[in-house]
Amino acid sequence: MRPGGARHCPDLIGLIILADGRRVSVRPSLPQDIDMLRSFFRALSEQDRYFRFMTKLGELSESMARGFADIDQLRHVAVLAFAGTGGGETMVGEARYALSTEDGGGAEFAVTVAGDWQGLGLARALVARLSGHAAAAGVRRFVADTLACNAAMLGLARAAGFTVNGNGADRRLLRLVKELSPKAQRRPLQPCAAPAQAELHCSQGG
Repeated sequence: MRPGGARHCPDLIGLIILADGRRVSVRPSLPQDIDMLRSFFRALSEQDRYFRFMTKLGELSESMARGFADIDQLRHVAVLAFAGTGGGETMVGEARYALSTEDGGGAEFAVTVAGDWQGLGLARALVARLSGHAAAAGVRRFVADTLACNAAMLGLARAAGFTVNGNGADRRLLRLVKELSPKAQRRPLQPCAAPAQAELHCSQGG
């Protein structure tokens, strides 16, 4: 684990044991992860990048990379997954949410898992960890749009308890919604990394 903002979000730090027995560590995203995030998205297959961003994209632009890395962990929260230890760490997944400006109490979520690590329960585990954090912070629901042809994302959404409906504005898209379980004692929104502003992009299954 890297030092810094991660220690302020203990519920986003931990270990996930996958279906094949492999272990990945998870922690909040930090500003210094920008190069790792760029490498992670660059290494995705063309299809996985298309499912995530719903457009053809070779790699994150500089402004997009900054938007993914330099976040406030308050209104935009992200958790990263790593295989290996110390200097041998490889980023294999990420999940994030950003509070919606149109839906009070709602947040747009996204999750991406590297190709070799898909189908092992990592995406679902990341969404579960992130949704628990969001519910404790007072977020009432997760929402996302995904392409109707993204079978992996739809399978993940249904397994994780999301409802799947049409998107009235675009027939290519389906709307995913999950009401988050209220917590008996909600904690106030508090940042767990250096403050900054960022924009969330759309979701992709894994």
